[in-house]
Amino acid sequence: MRITSAMMVNDLVRNLNTNTQRLDEFQRQLSTGRKINRPSDNPSGLVKALRLRTALTENEQFLANINEAYSFMETTDVALNDINAILQRIRELAVKAGTGSNADEDMQAISTEIEQLQEQLMLVANSTYGSKYVFAGTNVTQAPCDGDHWKGNSRLLETEIGIGVKVALNLDMKDFFGNPSGVDASGNPDGGVFAMVNELIDTINRSDYSGVSGMLDDIDAKIDDLLGNRAVVGARINRMELQQNRLEEAEVSLTTLLGGVEDADIEEVIMNLRMQENVYHSCLAAGARIIQPTLVDYLR
Repeated sequence: MRITSAMMVNDLVRNLNTNTQRLDEFQRQLSTGRKINRPSDNPSGLVKALRLRTALTENEQFLANINEAYSFMETTDVALNDINAILQRIRELAVKAGTGSNADEDMQAISTEIEQLQEQLMLVANSTYGSKYVFAGTNVTQAPCDGDHWKGNSRLLETEIGIGVKVALNLDMKDFFGNPSGVDASGNPDGGVFAMVNELIDTINRSDYSGVSGMLDDIDAKIDDLLGNRAVVGARINRMELQQNRLEEAEVSLTTLLGGVEDADIEEVIMNLRMQENVYHSCLAAGARIIQPTLVDYLR
């Protein structure tokens, strides 16, 4: 086959374009630090990178949910601790009131203090995390302990901490507290802590020493119920911490995998860039020799 000058020039141009494209590819990798800058660079690698990025985004959202849940539960636990302190103080006063050696003035002072503790109990029942009432069930925008009736519900707030894995943030405290008035719609004691405190105050005001002593079991039952709820919150917080550690480890692993797919090896890229520069310059030098002859050279 006869090799013409036009064929040599066309080959030269084609090779120069190829070398220029490869030189541009290495320069882009060096400037961005990534191996994949366009879908055409590595289609299969791009699909893998997108899947890893989706997994990372989900992981970050789960971690954010856990942080929110953890803070919500910490607020709940602090409120439960305050309630426990109030009930313990009420128990101490009940023991004091049930001794039978108190004067009427002493009994009145004890009754007054318990009334103040009940007011504090109502205040703690309206504890908030941010703008959310922690004991209101799903009705988090309305104070549950308001007036004569409990405004909260028994439904649970849930958050997702993993794919298809949900955990409750709050506690069902409706039966524990009862109505602030202490009675149900029929006017009967509703069995909540407010009803118990109201009954205790009435019993003390009557100077019914044996009746006050008999209510210690009721107070202890409420304290045990409260401690059971604190145990539930503690168990959930422990679970949050375990899941948080697992997700943080998964985030490191996913980030490493993504880096292996997307990130360029800078040292390797620099070496390839210099090699390609040498190839490009050699191609230019060879081309200069190919197109050097003129028409005058053929007329000699």
